[in-house]
Amino acid sequence: MKGYLKDFLIYFHRGVIVKKFDVVINSKLEVKWADGIYKTLVQDSNSKNILISIPVVGGVYLTLKTGEEIELVYYDNGENIFSFKCRVINRIKENNISYYSITLPYDVIKIQRRNYVRVDTVQVIKDIKKYEKETNGQADDKISNALLLDLSGGGMRIKLREKLEKSDVISAKIGSENEEVLIKGKIVRVDITEDKRYIYGISFEELDNRTRERIIQIVFRIMREQRKLR
Repeated sequence: MKGYLKDFLIYFHRGVIVKKFDVVINSKLEVKWADGIYKTLVQDSNSKNILISIPVVGGVYLTLKTGEEIELVYYDNGENIFSFKCRVINRIKENNISYYSITLPYDVIKIQRRNYVRVDTVQVIKDIKKYEKETNGQADDKISNALLLDLSGGGMRIKLREKLEKSDVISAKIGSENEEVLIKGKIVRVDITEDKRYIYGISFEELDNRTRERIIQIVFRIMREQRKLR
């Protein structure tokens, strides 16, 4: 590997430089993929490309193809989060360690951090069912009560007895009797627990800004309630 290199990435908005941020060796990145969020580290960078470790989650490594477009998320040292896209240049190996070489970022978007705040909780979701596109979600196939394990403005984790498939879409009401929000989400991750239950990672779909804001308000309300119990 080469020595320390730093490449300044510039966030443009309508042709104007809004924010500079830098990616240095060991910067943590998240790769957003269909079946979940994969973690990776920056190994090197220059004026033409960035070298990253093979993205991994739960011991599973992500295989990428040359020319494939990927979406990444970067957290700087302040209060900023950036989402951007890159293309895979190739896969290389140095000292028996594999890396991906990717292009410099493009389509850079600054994300509000509050949308990414996630809270752990245990709540019962009583009204949940598999969403059927053909019937606009009106099919009478209600699922047994689910446990809500965590929640954020972009998704949630739930625990169920029923076996569902990755890419299945569910609809559910989350919150409380005083503040319920109807959401629709796609299953992007499936795990099996020791007691033969299923834990599903759900990514919300078709959220308008008002609904997302209501979900975020629920997240912060749960956090406030948890602080009172400490």
